[in-house]
Amino acid sequence: MKRICIFFALTSSLVAGELSGFINCDGKTVSLNPVGNVTVLLASSQPLADQTREFGRSIYGWQGREAFRVIVVVDLRKSIGTLFKGWTTGKMKADLDEEAERLAPWYRANLNTKNPRSDLCGIADFTGKATQALGWGEDDTKMKVTIFGKDGHVVWSEMDAKSPKSLQDQMTKLLGSPVPTPPDAAPKKSRILMRRG
Repeated sequence: MKRICIFFALTSSLVAGELSGFINCDGKTVSLNPVGNVTVLLASSQPLADQTREFGRSIYGWQGREAFRVIVVVDLRKSIGTLFKGWTTGKMKADLDEEAERLAPWYRANLNTKNPRSDLCGIADFTGKATQALGWGEDDTKMKVTIFGKDGHVVWSEMDAKSPKSLQDQMTKLLGSPVPTPPDAAPKKSRILMRRG
C-alpha cells in the first residue's frame, strides 16, 4: 500500500516543466522525460554503482530500439566528486564512450546501425536538483528506477528496487520482448558509472 501511495504521489507531482533544462555530462541540455520516447531513469551514487550497472545490463536487450532511451542520474551530493567536477564529468564521458562500444552489438541486433554514443546520457547531479525533481529523496543507498512513457508521464516507478526483474517486466509490456544476447556481445561489466566518489 505504501508503494502505491508513493507511486501516485510521484505521478501527480511530476510536471514536464520541472523535468527539463538539465545538463548532462556532455554539456547538452536534456529533459528527463522527453516526449516521444520511452525513457528509463536509473539512479546511481557511490553506494549504488554496482547495482545500477546490474540494472543497466538487464535492459541491454532493448537498447537500440527507436524511441527508447536510458538516462542515469548520478547523485553526487555526498561524493568528493563535487570537489573535482571537471574530472568527474570527464570520467563519466569516458565511461559512456566505452559503454557505446559495448552496446553496438545490441543496437545491431535491434536492427539499428547508428553509433549508440549519441543516445547515452549521464547526469552528474552535484546539487541534487535532478534527484529531487524525480522525487527520489535524500537516500543515495536505495536503488530508484522511473519509466516515463512516450507522453512524458510516469508509467512505473520503484523507490527501493531490489532486483531488475520488475523493470524487465515493465519493459516487455512497453516495448515487447528483448532480443537474445548477440554472439559478439562483450562479457565485461558496464562502466557507465563512476566506481569512486
